[in-house]
Amino acid sequence: MRYTIYMLNNYNRKRIDLGLRFGLVAGIVFSLAAWGIDTVILVSHHSAMPFLKFIAGFLVCVPAATLSGYLTARQGKGYLGLLFWGGLAVLLSFMVVTLPTKFFPWFLQTFRPELSSFVRFEELVSSGTNWFYCLFAIGLTCLLCGLLENLLIDQALASSSGLGPLMPLVICALVMLLAGIFGDLLVTSDFRKPIVSVDTLLENSALYYDKEVDFRTARELHLDAAKPLGELVLGAHRLTLVEVDRYLTLMKVLVEFEGQTALCQSINSLPTFCSMTSFK
Repeated sequence: MRYTIYMLNNYNRKRIDLGLRFGLVAGIVFSLAAWGIDTVILVSHHSAMPFLKFIAGFLVCVPAATLSGYLTARQGKGYLGLLFWGGLAVLLSFMVVTLPTKFFPWFLQTFRPELSSFVRFEELVSSGTNWFYCLFAIGLTCLLCGLLENLLIDQALASSSGLGPLMPLVICALVMLLAGIFGDLLVTSDFRKPIVSVDTLLENSALYYDKEVDFRTARELHLDAAKPLGELVLGAHRLTLVEVDRYLTLMKVLVEFEGQTALCQSINSLPTFCSMTSFK
């Protein structure tokens, strides 16, 4: 009897441990896909705060996903797994939608008050649509994890192969990678496009600075938009998205040079003009 109880307790401990790792992998992979891609692109385009969304998302989503994995494995009931992972899907969707639209402007106004006069993020017309698509796409993947977790864990523990316990983690990682990519494509990517376009404009302006450029090339590269900046385009710069209209059409990027600042406007992610400005 004691041996049977010991074996049962040992099996339960292994289930819970694997469930913890299942949730941990889900949170890490989702965060890397949803905001890690964004971070890499922003770093390469001289964003002033490229890690902000990733750090905030990671600190919330990883513990929440780990808890979902733990509770699902501990309870061992399929319908509870769907409940826990369904709740996680709501949280992940909330983070994807809220970080660029609410958290980022709040952070700027709170921790960089000198930018307050520039920061203007309007309520998006597509907010409800973003919520629907995020819940649909991320919800399906999370519910799939909730449905499969207990089944995969039991199969892994019953496997005689040393690689058996890795299979649930691999499958979980693939599913949550898809969820994170959905989050990036549906919401996050729209808020980095102006940064990329303005940085590309500045790089092209530096490349062709003080050179004869034919009309067609200048028009294709929108070089006229950066003319008010003069030789500043040759120096280092940092970019911060500070204004977004309700249609995600007109956006403005603050460009910080050494001791000087400029404001560049983009329409449909294409730079239209830049002008010198200053902190009030």
